Amino acid sequence: MTQGEEGGKRQRLPANVARVLGVVAACYLTALLVLNLSSSQYAGFVNRIFPRIGGGSQVDQSSIEAEWQAIQKDYVIRSVPAAQGTVGAEQGIVQMLHDVYNDRFSAYLTAQEYQQLNSTLGGRRDGSIGIAVEVRCGGAICSAGQSADQAVIEDVLVNQPADRAGIHRGDVLLAVKGTTLASLGSDETTRIQKASQLVRGPVGTQVQLTVQRGTTQLTLSPTRQNLTIPSVYSQMFGHTLYMQVTGFDSDTGDAAKAQLQTGLGAGATSIILDLRQNGGGYVTAAQALVSQFVQPTASQRYVVVRRGRMASIGDPNSAQEVIRDPIQAGGVALTQAMVVLVDGNSASASEIVTAALHDYHRATVVGQKTFGKGSVQVDYPLPDGADLHLTVERWFGPNGETIEGSGVTPDTTVALGAPGGRFVLDAQSPPPAGDAQLQAALTSLQGH
Repeated sequence: MTQGEEGGKRQRLPANVARVLGVVAACYLTALLVLNLSSSQYAGFVNRIFPRIGGGSQVDQSSIEAEWQAIQKDYVIRSVPAAQGTVGAEQGIVQMLHDVYNDRFSAYLTAQEYQQLNSTLGGRRDGSIGIAVEVRCGGAICSAGQSADQAVIEDVLVNQPADRAGIHRGDVLLAVKGTTLASLGSDETTRIQKASQLVRGPVGTQVQLTVQRGTTQLTLSPTRQNLTIPSVYSQMFGHTLYMQVTGFDSDTGDAAKAQLQTGLGAGATSIILDLRQNGGGYVTAAQALVSQFVQPTASQRYVVVRRGRMASIGDPNSAQEVIRDPIQAGGVALTQAMVVLVDGNSASASEIVTAALHDYHRATVVGQKTFGKGSVQVDYPLPDGADLHLTVERWFGPNGETIEGSGVTPDTTVALGAPGGRFVLDAQSPPPAGDAQLQAALTSLQGH
């Protein structure tokens, strides 16, 4: 189990952005010991994990071993690598959770995916070029039930490799290193995930991207470099501090506090907290952010309540494990008028923050209904370097409600309008005047 926060467990809400968002896969593109299935080390792993899942019951190791031995002895292909068998078994456990318990967020991560997740949540993008990609449906933002058919470059970080190479926000990604996205999988989300692996590579080397810009097809070659990407950006609009949080990383709480202090010192009397397109991160980072805005009192005690080891998913009162994450004293922005901006890709930790600020009547929520992810995952590194990203808790807001599958409904619903209309700090972006949701937030704060 990953050591770190939360009493030895590092609590994470997303498996990775592509898995969490489902329809929209917005991911910054960054470019063993082989164990036989019947080995005692692997068997020990299975029985260490399954008590967490199955109430102490043991897996029938003999059936797993017999299946693998039959494959080794009689399968039509003479030699199936043990590493592939191990991966198949690990993936099968997760697929069972999906099929039997409708668990959307437990996930099997390869060693490379797990390494990338750790780097991303630390703000690092090694061997990266500084873009984010979003799937689209017929050139528009995808609605529920639609099948994505395009991978569009949604964000290009200013003065980073992709920007310097001439890649533009709105370019349609067609190929990476000569490999077309269409050949990388049956759906656009899978293609983006695999394309991200092709983009990553040694620092100082170039990666060739083919993009469609209007009617013109271009091939551009940014040079990979290691990037440290902040999770918090801010800017003043008159007396309103606009703060954009792109993820809940290990340093998000400290960064937000510092920028709040700077903005308030510059005369800010109101705050816009922009959580749009924020797929989540660490629970502790969400706790730290909420604590900057809410004073702990007898009636305002907890940011979120997490419940695990329930008898069934619909019976939270049966939970054997209950964790209440308290509001921390010392917040620096406790009284200013405030708006939280959200959209359908505000997920997980973003929803914890939104629900807490809404339930405590600390902020008005503007935008569109959030994604609806009300669970927490913990990482269990596996002996072969891969990772079991396991759902261990459901979380509940201060009002005691879950947002799983339903999301947080804004106080004021405002559509963004055309795709690409969202204002983004420190990236290629349309002007703030064209962002309908941001303008609605600014209008609501007039006079504060």
